Amino acid sequence: MKFKELPQGFYQITQARKTAGTVFIQKFENPENLPISIIFPEPIEVTSGGNIVCSKNYFTPENLAERDVEFKTFEEIKKERKAFGARISHVTRGINENRPLKGKPLELALSLLRCDDPDATINSDPFYQGIAKKLEAGEPLTPYEQHMMVDVHLVHARF
Repeated sequence: MKFKELPQGFYQITQARKTAGTVFIQKFENPENLPISIIFPEPIEVTSGGNIVCSKNYFTPENLAERDVEFKTFEEIKKERKAFGARISHVTRGINENRPLKGKPLELALSLLRCDDPDATINSDPFYQGIAKKLEAGEPLTPYEQHMMVDVHLVHARF
C-alpha cells in the first residue's frame, strides 16, 4: 500500500530510512494521544482524497506519497532493535574471543562485508574477501582485521 492510499486519519512514522522504499507507521485516532518521539514528533495527517499534511516537513508530501507503508508500532520497532543489538553482540564477542562463528552470527558478519552491488556476494576488496574467507573457515582474525570488524563494521551496523 502506498502512503497516499491510506485511509483518512493521523499517523506517526515509527521507522523510515531515506534509502529504503518502505516507511513503518502507526495510526492514532486522536493526535493528542501520540507518544513522544524524538525522530518524528509531529503527526502526519492524511485527509480525504489522499492529501498528506505534515507541518514540520520531515518528508515532503511528494516523496512520502509514493512510498510503501507498513504498520508497525513503536514497541515492535523497539523489540527488533534490541534483538538486532543482541545479534551484533554475539558476533562481537565471538570475534573478540577468536571463536569461530557459525549459523546466524556468521551470516550477519558476512552481510556486513557485502558491498552495495546486489550481484556481488562479498565486497570486491581483497582485504574484505580475506576477512570473509577467514570467518567462513573459522580462523582467527589478525588484530587489524578484528579492529575493522568490531570497531568499524559492527559499531556502524544499521538495523
